[in-house]
Amino acid sequence: MSERRICSGSEPPDFVMCRPIRNLELDPPVDGESCEGYRFPGIVDLHVHGGFEWDFSYGDPDRIEKMLDSFLRKGLTAVMPTLITCSEEQRMKAIGDIVTVASRRTRPPSLLGISLEGPFISASRRGSHEERFLTAPNIEMLERWQEKARGMIRRLTLAPELTGAIDFIAKAMELKVRVSIGHTDADHETTLRAFKAGAQNITHLFNAMRPFSHRDPTCVSAVFDYRNVFVELIADGIHVFPDIVRMTFSILGSDRISLVSDCVLPTGLSDGLHQAYGRELELRGGRCTIAGGHLFGGGMTLPDCFQVMHEKARIPLKALCECVSVNPCRAAGVDPPREDVILDKQFNWIATRLRDTWYWPQ
Repeated sequence: MSERRICSGSEPPDFVMCRPIRNLELDPPVDGESCEGYRFPGIVDLHVHGGFEWDFSYGDPDRIEKMLDSFLRKGLTAVMPTLITCSEEQRMKAIGDIVTVASRRTRPPSLLGISLEGPFISASRRGSHEERFLTAPNIEMLERWQEKARGMIRRLTLAPELTGAIDFIAKAMELKVRVSIGHTDADHETTLRAFKAGAQNITHLFNAMRPFSHRDPTCVSAVFDYRNVFVELIADGIHVFPDIVRMTFSILGSDRISLVSDCVLPTGLSDGLHQAYGRELELRGGRCTIAGGHLFGGGMTLPDCFQVMHEKARIPLKALCECVSVNPCRAAGVDPPREDVILDKQFNWIATRLRDTWYWPQ
């Protein structure tokens, strides 16, 4: 990955929305006369487990850096490492190694913090998380993890129906950890209690939660009823059917939604069978499953999902940009992105500018 300095007097990009570009006036490392595409103010993915043959839960700073460089080549400018439910030993190692990477990394994508998806989740809605590692909410455990993380844990997924979960929310907030409701079998009223106690986010809406009907209100209906939470939607068109994505946008509005990938280790590899997480996973056309079984996380990077969201879910470009740049930062409680990402008309990465440095394929 190469770097290039440009004049500090260059015109700033539009940081409000993506905009079409034609004949670039800046000094990027591309042919400005023939470039057509879009300029984004940053591309932020709040739900990333891994990709390109590695996973954040495995630790190893050098391997994490290599994985992040592969995500840069897709156009990502920031990610929130998300740790799957695992053993205490593995979690502590992963947290320490992620902190090491965050302290030394100078190029995008940056790390926005750490998100813990489990172990305080429902056994009946655990999805791909191993049941033997699940446990009831425990503030002493979170305190230990946050100390190891030097305050970098910013989000934690919680099933609010678990014993002690509602009281746990306020205690987590005191540790600067935002609670996200997910992997839950909670009903409508229990979810509302969690929101009123301070839960601020929803982990991949519709997925790993009890469906609702007109006679069975659940977490999903509570999200439609309560207007003060941020919502993740997996953007691959596989986890949530594109028409349902569009319907959700019409109900909630684009300002509450962050599009995410939920991508896992096989993402970015060739189609076929891959060994990961002690299992055999199959990647086919962006769909990642346990071989012969159900979905196992996402199989596409977030920028690879843009075309599906724009063309099949018919999400306007302005809304699409908000949901992968400003909204994720608002949901994470961090400053909005200040990068400059150039994508072509098919949303393939061309170049990224961070402050006065350009990154592009070599």
